[in-house]
Amino acid sequence: GLNGYFFLRRCGMPAKISVATSVYVVAITALVASSGHVLKLMESGETAGNMVLSLIIFTIPGALIGAQMGSRIASRIEPAVLERVLGSLFMITALLMAADLLF
Repeated sequence: GLNGYFFLRRCGMPAKISVATSVYVVAITALVASSGHVLKLMESGETAGNMVLSLIIFTIPGALIGAQMGSRIASRIEPAVLERVLGSLFMITALLMAADLLF
């Protein structure tokens, strides 16, 4: 979240590169976190393992297709609009995380 803002405002990095880098960082973080959850669920029983496998089967194609669509859409949007949308997304994410912690 914040590294996208950092790249945009502090480093002066173009929005397209900032978005791609932020998505990459989030993807790696999600992969590592998901691996831990998968291992924990696999230990709990076969039913949970089947659930995880079916989630993986649908999530991976969705992420790959979404990444391709996202890069094409981002290349057609003006950088100023992309920065505003990205900033709004970061704010919404931050508010949701804060609400989760507080409530």
